[in-house]
Amino acid sequence: MLTPSLPHFLSLAILAGLLSGAALAQTPDPVGPLTKVQTFDRAQKINVGRTQSGKTVCYFREEGSSHSLDIGVPAEGAYLRLETFDEREMTPPPPLRIFAGKEITRRQGNDEFSTGEFTVLQAYNGAFDYAPDPQRDSFTVIAKGDAKAFLDMVASANGQFVVVQSGTDAKLVNYTAIYGFKSAAIAPLLACAKERAK
Repeated sequence: MLTPSLPHFLSLAILAGLLSGAALAQTPDPVGPLTKVQTFDRAQKINVGRTQSGKTVCYFREEGSSHSLDIGVPAEGAYLRLETFDEREMTPPPPLRIFAGKEITRRQGNDEFSTGEFTVLQAYNGAFDYAPDPQRDSFTVIAKGDAKAFLDMVASANGQFVVVQSGTDAKLVNYTAIYGFKSAAIAPLLACAKERAK
């Protein structure tokens, strides 16, 4: 099994098609960077943070040397926000779909190569907003529908990828690896949001 090697977006060719109910809009990042103010559940790494505009958000954070990934629940709904310093390579145009995907690889001799395609593990069928950074590979997705369904999709990508794909051209894709977020974190994240998010 190939493990994710880069937590940033790349252009890839993947499965064609468009799920009904997917979001159509690219909008400015509605969440932005968070300042941690409290720990809600230490075992599941659920934190309470504050946005620059003063909103309270519950979130799970994954960090690496070149990225920060927040998976959280503000008052508006569940979201995923990748922040990286890599230059933006591609912005898939709407309409969009989002899904948990397993990268498909091919073996050639002793080497294994990415095909640029994914097997869909679990799709999110609700509406969402996609907010790409115009200059960096950073982006935010805010689910407008069922927060738990969105978080279930992200958790199902553990060890693989969350993929944002254009419905107008299946080759236009951004994705991010999911390393630590698991289904056990969903209930405390939603409980935190119910109690704290404003």
